[in-house]
Amino acid sequence: MNQRYLLLLSVLFFFSCARVGQPTGGDKDTTPPELLKSIPVPNQTNFKGDEITLVFDEYVQLKNPDKNILISPPPEQKPVIFPMGFASKEFKIKFKKPLQENTTYLINFGESIADYNEGNKLKNLQLVFSTGDKLDSLQLTGKVYSLHMEKKPENILIGLYPVQKFKDSTVYTRQPYYVTVADKKGNFKLSHLRQGSYKIIALADQNGDYKYKQGDEAIAFLNKPVQLPEDTLVNLFMFQEPERFNIEDIEQKSANHISIKFKGSPDSLQVKPLNQIDQQVTFFDKNAFHYWYQTASDSIHLEVFLGPKHKLYKRKRKTEPDSLVINFSNYKISPEDSVLLKSNIPLIKIDSTKISCLKDSLPATYKASITKNYQVNFDLKKITGSHYQITVYPGAITDFLGHKNQDTLQSDVYIKKTEMFGTVHVKLEPQINTPVFVELLRKGKVIKHTATKKSNTFDFKYILPGDYQIRIVFDENQNNKWDTGNYLLHRQPEKTFEPPVKLEVRANWDLNQTIKIPLKEIFE
Repeated sequence: MNQRYLLLLSVLFFFSCARVGQPTGGDKDTTPPELLKSIPVPNQTNFKGDEITLVFDEYVQLKNPDKNILISPPPEQKPVIFPMGFASKEFKIKFKKPLQENTTYLINFGESIADYNEGNKLKNLQLVFSTGDKLDSLQLTGKVYSLHMEKKPENILIGLYPVQKFKDSTVYTRQPYYVTVADKKGNFKLSHLRQGSYKIIALADQNGDYKYKQGDEAIAFLNKPVQLPEDTLVNLFMFQEPERFNIEDIEQKSANHISIKFKGSPDSLQVKPLNQIDQQVTFFDKNAFHYWYQTASDSIHLEVFLGPKHKLYKRKRKTEPDSLVINFSNYKISPEDSVLLKSNIPLIKIDSTKISCLKDSLPATYKASITKNYQVNFDLKKITGSHYQITVYPGAITDFLGHKNQDTLQSDVYIKKTEMFGTVHVKLEPQINTPVFVELLRKGKVIKHTATKKSNTFDFKYILPGDYQIRIVFDENQNNKWDTGNYLLHRQPEKTFEPPVKLEVRANWDLNQTIKIPLKEIFE
C-alpha cells in the first residue's frame, strides 16, 4: 500500500514539474521566440502541400491570429490555425482548398506570435514560398493619408486587383489578389509581386473580410492602374463616404409638426404635400428634416422624394396643440459668438419696438434677425469687457402658428475681455496658388475655420488657452467646406494636410506658426 502511494506521489510530482509555467528567479526574459523550422522552408518553390508548419525554440501563444496573420493572396476560405487557446512549440495553418498554381504566397504574422511566459513578441516574421518554379520579386511602397477624420482608422488594408478581372463592384464582392497592412503612420509595402497592371485600393477593414462596406468603412483609390515594374511608389488619400441616404423614421411630433429622421446626405430629399396646406416652413438640423404646416384637414398626406424614388406618408393628425416654449439664456461669450433666442416652434416675426438692449445700463444698438432654423439672432456691437442686457417684452416674438410670447424674457450677456484669449497667426510655405482654408482643431474637432482664399497667411482671433492642431484644406471648388470623395463616381476627395505640430495657445498672447507643406508629396 505504501509503495503504491509513493508511486502516485512521484507521478503527480513529475507532471507538475512538466507544466509550462513562469520560471522563478533570475533576470527577466526579454528575448522573443525563434523560428527553428518551417514547412515549407523560406523561399521554397514548387510547394504542393495544403498545410503550413512552424516550429519554435520555446512555448509560444497566438494573439488575435485572425486579425494579425495576413496571407497574400488571401485564400477563398479562411484557413484553420491550430492549436488555439493554449501554448505550444508548434503551430499549423491548414488550407481548406488547394493553393493557386504558379503563385507566390506571403504570410505575414504581424504581432501574433509571443512567448508564453513573458509575452515577448516575435515581430516582422514572414514566410514566402511559391507553388510554381519561381518567386515573384517586384514590390510597391507608399503611404495612406487619412483625410478629415476625428479618429484615424486602424487596420488599414492595401490591396491589388489584376485590372483584367476588375470592375467597380469588385471591391464589394471579392478579396484583393495581393494584400498588406499599413503601419500606424500609414506607410505600407507590398512585396513579392508579379509584373502586370493592377487596381490599388486601401480599406479601413473593420470586419476583416477584405471587402468594402460603404458607410461603415473608409476607402482610398487611384483613378489609374498601377503598372509594375514601372511604378514603385504611390500615395493614397483615404476618406469616409457619406452613408447612403436612408429614411429611418417619419414621426408626427404634434398637430403641425412632422420630423423625418435620416442617415446619410439629405441633398436629394424633397417633401410635397398632397392635400391642401395653408402655410409651411421646412428646415434641417443635424439628422432630421422638420416640416411644419398649417391645414384645416384632419389628416396629412405627404409624398417624400429620395431622388428618383418616393414614398407616401399618410397619417391622421394629432390633436394636441403646440405651446410656445422659449429658451433665452445668459451668455459669457467672445466678440465673435452669437446670442440666440431659441424656441420649440419656428419663429417668423420680430417686433423690435418691444425689445430693448442696454450696455452697462445705457441704451445700445443691436440688430435682431431670423436664422435659417427660425430662431432669433441678436447682433450686438460687442465691446470686450462689457455687460449687455437684452429684454424681450410680451408680444415681441411671433411663431409660425401665430403664438406670441406672453412673458417678459431677459438675457444678461457678458463679452469676455480680450486678454482672456490668444491669437494664432499661421503662415504657409511655400507659396500656394490653390484656394485653401485653414481649420483650427482641438482633440480632433473643428473649433474654427477661415474663409477660402489664395493666400499664405491666416489668422485666428479670440482663441481660449489650450493645445490645438492645424488642418489645411485645398478647396478646389471654393465652397469653403471639405468635399469627400465618391468611389463609384471615381471622384477623389479634396486634399488636406495636417502638420504634426501642436499649437500651445496662451491667454493675451500672439502665436506665430509657420507650416511647411510637402506639396510634391500631396499632389504627385
